[in-house]
Amino acid sequence: MPVFITKHHLVAGTKRETYSDGGPKGQKGFVLRTTPNGVFTFYYQHLNKKTGKRDWHVIGTHPEWTPERARVEATRLAGLVADNQSIKVERAQRAIKDRAEGTTLQQLVDEYIDYCKQPVMRRFGMAPRKETWQDIAYCFKRPLQWWGGWAVGEITSSELKKLYDTYVAEGHPAQANNVRKQLRVMFNWAMHEDRKYLATNPIKPLDEDDKAVERYETEDGRVLTADELRTFWHGLDDPSCPGDRLQRLALKLSLVTLLRTGECLQITRDGIADNTVTIPLRGLKSRRSKKARDVVQPLNSLAREIIDEVFSIGSAERHFAFPGRGGKTPLTQKRLGFLMRGREDQFVGICEYLGLTDVTPHDLRRTGACILEQLGYDEALIGKVMTHKAPSKEAAPVTRKHYLVPVQIIARPVDPRVKALDDLDAALREILSQSSMPRGAGVKFQLVA
Repeated sequence: MPVFITKHHLVAGTKRETYSDGGPKGQKGFVLRTTPNGVFTFYYQHLNKKTGKRDWHVIGTHPEWTPERARVEATRLAGLVADNQSIKVERAQRAIKDRAEGTTLQQLVDEYIDYCKQPVMRRFGMAPRKETWQDIAYCFKRPLQWWGGWAVGEITSSELKKLYDTYVAEGHPAQANNVRKQLRVMFNWAMHEDRKYLATNPIKPLDEDDKAVERYETEDGRVLTADELRTFWHGLDDPSCPGDRLQRLALKLSLVTLLRTGECLQITRDGIADNTVTIPLRGLKSRRSKKARDVVQPLNSLAREIIDEVFSIGSAERHFAFPGRGGKTPLTQKRLGFLMRGREDQFVGICEYLGLTDVTPHDLRRTGACILEQLGYDEALIGKVMTHKAPSKEAAPVTRKHYLVPVQIIARPVDPRVKALDDLDAALREILSQSSMPRGAGVKFQLVA
């Protein structure tokens, strides 16, 4: 039985509900639909005399539209129907007027990107408010193609759903979720009291069950086998291998230091000491943490050889070990990713050239971690070498979950007891070869043949 729609009906239930307005003050055709996730939408519906079917027209959603305000709009739409006027035509004309008078999506995006680019003071120095502003701007490319000239208030949740579905249909669910997220963040920004371009955000949070999920063809945890490792390492020395020598050396350095490729690319000439390399806080992803520190990583002999070769290439005054275009900024991680996988119809990547399958720059770091485990090192130490943060002295959970993959790489894994005794052997040899006893030593001993 029809009921008079009031604010008491704006309660999320366990299922979808539809309420028609009734009572002495009700408006015929005025409808409220509720959903379990808390979306309350007002409609006006009427019988179309030409088609014999019911036409449904969205009025708006709560809280921007109250029941009282929505009922007034429903009454206005009922008057258009009574005068034999088309609601769709009238709304299209009003949209053109609003578009001419209101803020368009293009204007909103331009203002938001300017806001993201503004330099602000961080604990590591001046930086854009959102350092990924270029990626954010790229996310808005398709929305602007669709609605760039639309007034912001015209963009509805149903329009956004159509956009979202296009990415999913193309096989890019991760991109669909990212674009949706960035639009939602921007619309929240537009609702701030200093701007008030929107009264409500048309993008509601998605339930996990409604999110598109990436279907990976390869399982997480790719590591290189011994044969693949040899192919990769020696293949990078081939002058015909894709990329220039510095780019290929960056990949080698990530493998032998277990640094992230993004960290390797931040290495500067003044950050290198005899046995360590320091990655400045400015170049680290973790710098927003209150306890973030510069990364200081020891260098083994292979790493030292690679770095020596790196700075022997090009200008002797070069600041960055792996400079990008112009030399004023470092090479980007994206460039190394493109170099590994190549670009369809543009250039062959390293993987295709060497006959390797689905190897990413980060897989090199994972491969190094697995080798350390097979050499007998425990998770806690491997986590420290990989600069994983842990609340205690134990290994960070990410070390075991994502890096230590049960794929045998070295011919014979090392018993940790053998490694410990070998280290003891080396220490004793160093001690016993000393020419004099340390000061304060109270114990005398004599070697017996």
